[in-house]
Amino acid sequence: MAQEGRSYGGLTREERDAQRRQRLLETAKEIIGTKGYAATTIPGVCAASKVSTRHFYEIYPGKEDLFVDLYDRITADSYARVATSLEATAGKPIFERVPAAVLAYLDPMLKDPRVARIAFVEIMGASPRIEKLRLDYRETLVEIVGTECSASVGRGEILDRDWRFAALALVGAVTAIVYDWALHQPGSSREALEAQLADLALVLLTSDPPG
Repeated sequence: MAQEGRSYGGLTREERDAQRRQRLLETAKEIIGTKGYAATTIPGVCAASKVSTRHFYEIYPGKEDLFVDLYDRITADSYARVATSLEATAGKPIFERVPAAVLAYLDPMLKDPRVARIAFVEIMGASPRIEKLRLDYRETLVEIVGTECSASVGRGEILDRDWRFAALALVGAVTAIVYDWALHQPGSSREALEAQLADLALVLLTSDPPG
């Protein structure tokens, strides 16, 4: 007698659902990252990922939930990279910590134009729920910048300023620059772009404020 939940290829239902979820996420990344969220449909995602619509709705209540899961995973990965970077540069001056952390955050977007589009363009105003998620993540990033820069002020490395303003300026700038680079694939290399982004972060967060 077959073990309950192990009637298909020796996998439990949870394992099969995990495989389906992964296929749905990979397909959603491809479709949303190339055609956009508005052009993405559940039948299209299911067909491309070879997951039935019945199984889709067993995993996600709807398209929005799939997008939320995808964006959440992308952003959580970036934030984990930031945490790792800050841990690795502990004790070093902000002039080293800031560029390393910024580039760690942007690494998934610089590697894959689809991820850049999802994280920086398609997420904007897709729905009230998704917009709240985006703003919540942005607020976390603002808090990280404020904490790091305030600590640097305490060490006498930089002068104090409105860190929320500076953090929002940095987030807005890198979002536009990285997506433009990913979209148009200009002649500049990734290494050149990273150097420019590191310089921008230092200007916005460590240069003496006017006045």
